[in-house]
Amino acid sequence: MKNSLLVISLALGLSACNIDDRLQLASETKKSEQVHLSAQNTGLLIIDAQQGYVMDSDDFWVKIYYPQYQIPAQNVDPQLHASIDRIAQLAQKANDLNMPTTITYEAFNSEQGLEYTPYITRIAQALDENTQSFFKQTFNSTLEADIHAAMTAWSDAGISRVVVAGAETDVCVMQTVLGLKKMGFDVYLASDATFSTEIYERPTFKRLQQAGVKLAKASEIIESMESKDKLVYSPRYAVGQRDELYQGDRHKMAKINFNMDDASLAKAEHDNKPATEPRFTYLGSEQEFLFSYIPSFHVNKKGKAYTSKYRKSPNVVSYKKIDPVIADIKAAGKTQAVISGVVSQLGLYDAVYKLIEAGITPIILEDALLGSDVDPIHYLDYIYQLGAVPSTQKSHGYEMFVEIQLGDLTEEEIAAYYQMIELNEVVIPEVYPRLR
Repeated sequence: MKNSLLVISLALGLSACNIDDRLQLASETKKSEQVHLSAQNTGLLIIDAQQGYVMDSDDFWVKIYYPQYQIPAQNVDPQLHASIDRIAQLAQKANDLNMPTTITYEAFNSEQGLEYTPYITRIAQALDENTQSFFKQTFNSTLEADIHAAMTAWSDAGISRVVVAGAETDVCVMQTVLGLKKMGFDVYLASDATFSTEIYERPTFKRLQQAGVKLAKASEIIESMESKDKLVYSPRYAVGQRDELYQGDRHKMAKINFNMDDASLAKAEHDNKPATEPRFTYLGSEQEFLFSYIPSFHVNKKGKAYTSKYRKSPNVVSYKKIDPVIADIKAAGKTQAVISGVVSQLGLYDAVYKLIEAGITPIILEDALLGSDVDPIHYLDYIYQLGAVPSTQKSHGYEMFVEIQLGDLTEEEIAAYYQMIELNEVVIPEVYPRLR
């Protein structure tokens, strides 16, 4: 009954605001289409399918560089190796059909030269001998000049569709897919042929669907490679589609923390509340040290103080309502607002609606958001249908950086980063306890 009343309240609010046309029902999402992903119009791009990202491998980068951290057993995706097998199947099918294929390696420069971990053997063995391979030092592959040129050459040759698989789902895959969309490609993500240390993948898939990416299982894609067939899309979410492609930019961002007082945090709803704590810990440290220059706001309807449990921006400004926050964000010339904390369903709806009306894109950190009336996972799709962007603390955090090894940060930011790390309070996102 409670959920029904909230839905009715939302519907009434939408009607009153004359924006009910923004809410797209699940039935409006395209379920399937007849398509032939042929060698003449389609290329396969496999991103960073390297041993270094396989969590149960001895080459897993966290085991090598952070041996002091214990990796929670429940964090390893039980479908991990099945996903890897499906990537290999896609590579083999592209090989059989002479479909153009490109792979990327994430690599970094060291005193020993370019360092990287090897490609997963069963994927490498399935690749065509003419497969193009590139090394990258950006999370979004399309920002690398040689990879961008290779994709442009595909486009010039009539390749308008790109099938994508690889790792990590919520970082390099997501950012590269959005980069391909920006280049004008029709992108098909093999939704069960990606893997990551974060197996809570719904926010990533919702965001990609919202951007117009087509999500389908590897078996469906393989059938459409073989002949013109009905390609059934999955998963599908009722999140609508944004008019503009959102890509995170820390220079355009403001931070909005809702009701981060002790009483609100204690009463907040969440189905795995302890798992949110390391995320709030990191966000607070990040705001205090690394990105203290980003405008930061605490919205607390009762005017209560920000908790002492988590760090916060030294420049945080507190308000009881969202309206003065929006005014300050606009005055600062920012166009993206990252949302976390404790907020009710209608409170979040009100804030998102007002931000969008003001030309500010709301980014929802699903794993750093607690409900004051119900677990937010149960209503967030309503928020996304208005135009808010789904994200997570890890996914958003990596999007704040353009290059690996802090390559795009200023000297001051790099110094602040190491100052933050030396606190020994920060647990890297790769070993956070699984959220859901």
